[in-house]
Amino acid sequence: MSRWVNDNQEAHWDRRRFYRDARDPAAEAFARPKIEWLAMMLGIAPGATVLDVGAGTGIFTWWWTQYGARVTGLELSENMIGRSACPELMQIGNAYDLPFEDDSFDVTFAGNLLHHLEQPERALREMARCARRGIAIVECNRNHPPMAAFGAVSTVCRGLLTYTRRSLVDMAVDAGLDVVGAELHGYVYENRSPRASLPVARRLEHVLPGGAYVMLAARPRYAAAEGSGASSVGASS
Repeated sequence: MSRWVNDNQEAHWDRRRFYRDARDPAAEAFARPKIEWLAMMLGIAPGATVLDVGAGTGIFTWWWTQYGARVTGLELSENMIGRSACPELMQIGNAYDLPFEDDSFDVTFAGNLLHHLEQPERALREMARCARRGIAIVECNRNHPPMAAFGAVSTVCRGLLTYTRRSLVDMAVDAGLDVVGAELHGYVYENRSPRASLPVARRLEHVLPGGAYVMLAARPRYAAAEGSGASSVGASS
């Protein structure tokens, strides 16, 4: 069974050199609003434990910590971890076989991971297994024209062409999750938005029709059945 949608991805992650630093203003404009929306939807308070699955160089890992979460970043590529702003928070691991016990974290999160995976539902089920309260996802929106064009030409991101708000919700339901909310978001691109664009892009970086990304907040089905509602997930969890 192949992990990746495309066979050349593992070599790509091991060789790639340019990634935006998590502390860059464009990285903040990209990550912080998404984390704030997901935290609001799931009732996540500072002090929550978060597992960032497929963390890459740790843009989201870093900004979850700035929100006040206690974060573990899980990434398969040593090259990515070595280029992270927070390597001390990162460890090697596979999204299909998370090296943690059931209910180990308040929230499991994946940002721009699923479109690289051959079996994304399997990864979602693993995330649900490790989550006490919530599962948070950010994925590319194929119906956003620049994103669709990027997916069409990229050799490692063509999997994003399957993702819309509807398809992501359906996938989450099929994986056994109860969806709390799913919205389109923003116009800041993770590694490609120039700083000069930020004054305008920041004004658009909110829940917006036609946005470049889909944000999804969900709960493990058993947690919803227990009446977890939107209760705050904090340091006491």
